[in-house]
Amino acid sequence: SIKITPQIWMEAGLWLMSRKSDNTESFLEHARKTWPEDTSLLMLQAEALKNDNRIEEAIGLIRSFLKSYPASQDAKLELAMLLVQHNDFSEAEALLKTVPKEEHSSPMVNFQHDKALIGLQRYDKAIPYFQKAARDLPDFADAYIELGLCYEHINKYEQAIKAYENVLKTDFPAKNVLLHLINLSLRLKRPEKALRYMEAGPDDIPFKLVCADMFLDSKHYLQATNILKPLTERNDTPVEVYLLLADLTWEHMRDLNGALRWLDGMPKSYQKSGQVILLRTQLYARANDKEKALAQARQGKEMFPSETKFWEAEARILTMQDKIPDALIVMREAVQKWPNDMHILFLMGNILDESGDKSAALKLMEQIIEREPDNFQALNYIGYTLADGNREIERAVALLERAIKIAPDRAYIADSLAWAYFRAGRQEDALREIRRCVKLDANLDPAIWEHYGDIAQSAGLKQEAKDAYTKALELEPKNAESLKKKIANP
Repeated sequence: SIKITPQIWMEAGLWLMSRKSDNTESFLEHARKTWPEDTSLLMLQAEALKNDNRIEEAIGLIRSFLKSYPASQDAKLELAMLLVQHNDFSEAEALLKTVPKEEHSSPMVNFQHDKALIGLQRYDKAIPYFQKAARDLPDFADAYIELGLCYEHINKYEQAIKAYENVLKTDFPAKNVLLHLINLSLRLKRPEKALRYMEAGPDDIPFKLVCADMFLDSKHYLQATNILKPLTERNDTPVEVYLLLADLTWEHMRDLNGALRWLDGMPKSYQKSGQVILLRTQLYARANDKEKALAQARQGKEMFPSETKFWEAEARILTMQDKIPDALIVMREAVQKWPNDMHILFLMGNILDESGDKSAALKLMEQIIEREPDNFQALNYIGYTLADGNREIERAVALLERAIKIAPDRAYIADSLAWAYFRAGRQEDALREIRRCVKLDANLDPAIWEHYGDIAQSAGLKQEAKDAYTKALELEPKNAESLKKKIANP
């Protein structure tokens, strides 16, 4: 007779798992009733549950086992790994601390310990574990990747580059790693090195487009152009290549004709696409040729009547031309067509504000947050309007605090919140937020610098106030004379 052992149950369970059988879990459950103390069968059953997207059940299974066999270090380690995958990082870290150090010899255990530390944002503590995992298994690409990410989080870019370069020595697909290396090289202002990494990557258009975007974002326009130009000689060039070339020709050289030549030179099948007409509209508007911009927007409306962007573009251009009543007519038609489009409603509110009808604008913004409570733009509009009018200050602060949680890096919202704090008499909070605000954006509105000056002045910080007023004045605002008086009479 054949003696049935846990190993035979294991092999049968593995066979069922490899075939994705529906009977896998019931079979393993039966096996464990026969051998309840066997950790290998336990872990296989947990793995089967995890593969079936039942990770919480897998966690419960191991926890139940540990109640009966609390000394099982293998079960503790397995539970910790499952907790990491379930994003229960704090519990995983606490559990791993109870496992004797000699049980931490496995690179995979070190790796999972690291993942728990990263989940807790303790990157400096995670680095030694990843370093050990990488030393123990030199081909363990994931360890190098996580090590690189840790270094990125603590702004140690040189070390991150070394970690990612080690990944290139493994069999791990190079594309995403190269994108990390390009990004880091651009942060370190080494565009030529970034180009070398790009040249080591695949010769496909999606990869080159992502690279060009990265060079554009870091304002390396010439390199971006040199990446994109050769792509126009291919038969499969997507429209995005021409759009990017046209856009950066304007942004880099302010050459409207050159930008339009890229659009005119693209295949005829692209010429009448909505994307192309919209970019023409935007290029003419940026070049201050509002009549041609308006003609393009209206052509787009006619050709693509269901595309909201052309209605928005026409209204914005009319507003730039001080034709506010005409812009309102366009927007009322748009609101009638798309009554549930929050972008349309928000733009309508802004144009009502421009028209001087602030009451109607505020009413519309209130309707937006009733329907979309996390619309940070509408929250900001209402909060700032109330604070600037010195009314319902507590509500203004509450709305703006909600907006800043949703969009923490928007300078205009930080300014609104600082102003609301100022109106509420919360001087320290106002100073903290306005100082944070001016670090968020290099191109601030002069009104923000004036707010900074008023807040600093109120706090008795005369030099800080004077510096802020001076920055506002340098931006040539309409109220230059008022600012000069503030500087002269601190």
